[in-house]
Amino acid sequence: MKTKSITCQCGRIVECHSFTNTCDCGRDYNWAGRLRAPRSQWGEETGEHWADIANIDSTPIYRLFNDDY
Repeated sequence: MKTKSITCQCGRIVECHSFTNTCDCGRDYNWAGRLRAPRSQWGEETGEHWADIANIDSTPIYRLFNDDY
């Protein structure tokens, strides 16, 4: 699977290979390179804890979006 590279708002390059990809400046991006909400807001509407969401990083993207695996 090809990794997407994006330029963070701070100017650094971020490789988007996981569900959550964190720049050295602290901004988080999703696998498609879209800026995510600050971690302090994670789970606010759905009741998840940020650690629950961060644990999904160990799951390959193809498994998140394909029920055959």
